[in-house]
Amino acid sequence: MMDILFVCAEAPTGERPRSHGLIAALVQRGHSVTVVFGDEAGTTFDDLSQHCRKLVPARRRQLAEAVAAELAASSFDVAHLERAAAEFLPAPLPIPTVLDAVTCVSLRRGRSIHTLGPVGRVTHSTGLAGLRRAEAALVARYQRVMMATDVDARALRELVGATDETQNTIHVVPGPVDLQRFAPPLQLRDPATLLVDLRELDRAEAWTTLRLAGAAMALVWDERADARLTILGAVPLGAGGRLIGDPRVVVTGPVRDPRGHLMAASVVIAPLAPATSAPHGAVEAIATAAGLIAGRSVASDLGGMPGYDLLVADTPEEIARAALTLIDDPPYRGQLGRAGRRRLELTHGPMRALAALENVYAAATGSAIAEWRLEVGLDQVRLVE
Repeated sequence: MMDILFVCAEAPTGERPRSHGLIAALVQRGHSVTVVFGDEAGTTFDDLSQHCRKLVPARRRQLAEAVAAELAASSFDVAHLERAAAEFLPAPLPIPTVLDAVTCVSLRRGRSIHTLGPVGRVTHSTGLAGLRRAEAALVARYQRVMMATDVDARALRELVGATDETQNTIHVVPGPVDLQRFAPPLQLRDPATLLVDLRELDRAEAWTTLRLAGAAMALVWDERADARLTILGAVPLGAGGRLIGDPRVVVTGPVRDPRGHLMAASVVIAPLAPATSAPHGAVEAIATAAGLIAGRSVASDLGGMPGYDLLVADTPEEIARAALTLIDDPPYRGQLGRAGRRRLELTHGPMRALAALENVYAAATGSAIAEWRLEVGLDQVRLVE
């Protein structure tokens, strides 16, 4: 078992599922975890407080001092740094360190530019070169770097110009999902209830998602006036257009527990992958066996098989056609949802994520066996039909 210093920019509660899920899996396995986290409001950890070795809240600008104090007071085998937290630390730590970068932000910003309006395209294009340089410089400071998907890992290796040596320092650790907590509902879902999830999206991404959803729903309502839409999460001021105020649309606002909404919807629409996080909302939807309509970037992140465990749609017309297919064909919708759930059990279960994480930790501390496992890909899931 290992002594781990886990550093987060915010308290890893259930609203931040990647860190929360990784910590939960670590303590369940028996590892000792000390968590230093940025906190401006005295937040505590949902169900993890009593299981961690120690919780150290600190203001973000004081994260470096809090981390230094813990390193001086205790001995740790490895440090785990969230990307956002690493930006507050002035130098690499004096112990083996793993950076959880999660996504290649410059890749995601670049591929989402074409979906933005004119102002958004200009703004994001102007800053993209600087973002690439900053991302490469940050990653170069750490011995090991974790990404949430294969797509992000490949993009980051290309960005930093990875040599044969550094190619093997960038690894994939999927974001775990609590398969029991997000189990499929026992009751039947209403076949004409759709959902779009904004929780992980920034303002520009939420605007784009709502624009696509609004145009798609207009086409859906031409065929199925009884269809309803749930918008999960906060709607940016001025976004939503005609969706806001339509009696067939429910806006949840910020939610602490999304399960009720995900389990009520028969179809979940995820047209856009977030830039700074893996699409965990889509993962949670799949875990509940909802039918998922994903944009190509989301489907690529998830490693899904179009037509088998999800449907792929990017334009309003494609989204509407896919939604009507799933609404009108319950057996196919159920088949799609069950297939997605089975795949997710192999790729995003807590123990699957933990096995990958432990290999990265062990390699960072000098384990030759762990290094070999990562090099030959023994940590990777093989999906065999």
